[in-house]
Amino acid sequence: MQDCPNCGEALDGATIVCPHCGATLVEEKKPRVRRRGPGSLRRIWTRLLLVLLAASIFVGVLAGSAYYGVYVGERDRQDRHTTVITQHYDAGIGALNEGRYERAVAEFKYVLELDKDNGLAQQGLAEARIRLQVKPTPTLEAAHSLAEQLLEQAQAAYRQGDWVSTARTLTQLRGLDPAYEQATVEELLFDSLRQAGQQYLDEELLEVGISYLDQAIALRPLEADVISRRNLAARYLNALNYWGVDWALCIEKFEDLVATAPDYEDVTQRLYRAYSEYGDFFVSQGEMCPAEVQFGQALRMYADPTLEEKRATAAQTCLIATPVPVSGTVPGLTPQPIAGFSVGRLAYPVYNAATGVYDLYALYSDGRIIPVAGNADQPWWEWGTGRVAYRDRNTASIRMELPEEGVPLQLLTIGQQAWPTLSPDSRRLAYAILEPEGTWGIYIANTDGSGGPRRIAAGWAPAWGRTGSLAYTGCDDSGSCGIILDDPDDDQPGGRLTGSENDQGVSWAPAGNLMAYMSNFTGNWDLFLLSPEGGVQQLTTDASDEGLPAWSPDGSSLAFVSNRSGGWGIYVMNINTRQVQRVLDLGASLPGWESQRLSWAP
Repeated sequence: MQDCPNCGEALDGATIVCPHCGATLVEEKKPRVRRRGPGSLRRIWTRLLLVLLAASIFVGVLAGSAYYGVYVGERDRQDRHTTVITQHYDAGIGALNEGRYERAVAEFKYVLELDKDNGLAQQGLAEARIRLQVKPTPTLEAAHSLAEQLLEQAQAAYRQGDWVSTARTLTQLRGLDPAYEQATVEELLFDSLRQAGQQYLDEELLEVGISYLDQAIALRPLEADVISRRNLAARYLNALNYWGVDWALCIEKFEDLVATAPDYEDVTQRLYRAYSEYGDFFVSQGEMCPAEVQFGQALRMYADPTLEEKRATAAQTCLIATPVPVSGTVPGLTPQPIAGFSVGRLAYPVYNAATGVYDLYALYSDGRIIPVAGNADQPWWEWGTGRVAYRDRNTASIRMELPEEGVPLQLLTIGQQAWPTLSPDSRRLAYAILEPEGTWGIYIANTDGSGGPRRIAAGWAPAWGRTGSLAYTGCDDSGSCGIILDDPDDDQPGGRLTGSENDQGVSWAPAGNLMAYMSNFTGNWDLFLLSPEGGVQQLTTDASDEGLPAWSPDGSSLAFVSNRSGGWGIYVMNINTRQVQRVLDLGASLPGWESQRLSWAP
């Protein structure tokens, strides 16, 4: 038994609803509130972050796809644009040949709406309008008679060599009566168009000539030589389209023309002017290094004192102001990489006309140029440390210095030493010294100062190879002189590889399997390659002087000095292609340069 909690009446224990008041007797269960611990919250945040990350990736993919779609769409749009122009130009040419001049006018006008500077469409439009003005409008009865008259007029013009009148008259005839003497008319029309096109090309009216030749091509194929002339003229016009608009692309196209047809029109003079104009453009932008390159390219084609003065000014500004000035670093000045020099560091001497001595500099691949020492020359890099050994003319000694720090280490103080060269392990130093008899001798000394110098042989300009062999210029026991190859660790005399005492300036390839040197036995100084087994190959044949070769650290190039552009400069040659790039200006004078040295290391 139980009482109703609402009205108090006694009820049966099985009753669920009170029969007196209708109250529900079953206790309602309250919903259970689930408490979430810290672990559950972390899982929720993790899931939320994953969802956000997935959404970000999805949006990124969509954005990338959209960008790619825009890029591809733009490229496709340009292709379709070019295709439409070509189709309507060809349609205009066809309408001209068929005598449908109104249609030709419409086609050429449409091309010009798409490309207002299209010279061929402009010429086609002009020709269509000329023919439209004289188009005959005969009655049907007079058509045959007029066609006969037009053919006679065309044949008379053809006999007189008036190709333009012949072509115009025959296209009028075809418009009047396409079936009249069809084979004869087409033969005459084709030949007159071909002749007119070539005549205009001869007169250097290239766009007009191309237009007539295109009309001939619409009738039948042209001979290969005529097609070649037509295409050459089109390439020339294409290059001119970039004149003053995009000098780099203009030069590229004229370089291609000069390479394939140097005598065509004025392509060679145009290329020369393009180089010069591009150089002037760089000067106007304050970019002296690329300006010097363009002026140098122009001067390789034609000598011009005014242009040489521009080049020298640009080169000097580039050398002194752009990478690093002569006297230290200017705060805020950012080094600029030098075209043609992209690896390692190059030590080189520069003649100071004000003091009358050589000063030593180091060029780095990032464009920095750091002064190493004044009144110093004949550098030799120590591989792996960044230090450079050189001849100090102030103290008559051999010194070694880390250019970035500028603290020299004195190695030798005997006096009159020259051409220092380090052994592969840097423990020994070979050099030449002027002996009391007035001749040069090759000596070796330990770099730590222990022991005394040891004389190897008579000779000068030693160069130590990476494999341990020592090369120098000297004379053998027979009195014959040239480059001597010696093992400094045995007691045997070295073997002579070449035959002139002016074979000198040896530089070893990094692998030690090849040497470069200079010689003037041809009448001027040139560069040569030399195998340790004795094979020789000449590298340069210019009438100018080239010398002081220095191998690049990767063995792919040679740096050298030359006066091939009038003044002196440092050039880099690709060994495989023989292509040469000027990288630094050294000024107008290098007195006694034959006794100098360049050194290139990683």
